[in-house]
Amino acid sequence: MGYFSNGTEGIGYMESYCFNCINWQIDKKLKIGFCPIWDLHLNYSYELCNKKDNEGKKMLDFLIPIKDCQNQKCQMFKQI
Repeated sequence: MGYFSNGTEGIGYMESYCFNCINWQIDKKLKIGFCPIWDLHLNYSYELCNKKDNEGKKMLDFLIPIKDCQNQKCQMFKQI
C-alpha cells in the first residue's frame, strides 16, 4: 500500500498522478476534489499497515504499490 510520510509527500504524489487522472472528481457544490482510491488509503492504510492477517492490505497493496521504498503509479491511473 502506498506510504506517505507527511502531507507534503502526499500532495506531491497527488500532483503527479491524482490531479492528472480521469478518476479525479470535483464536487462542484463543496468545491473539493476527491478520488475513491486516495480516500481508501487515507482511511485505512494506518489501520492496516501493521495487521498480521494481510487480508485488508491486499487491495491497498495492489492499488498503490511500493517498489524499492517508492510509491508507484496508482493502478487505476488513467491520464486525462
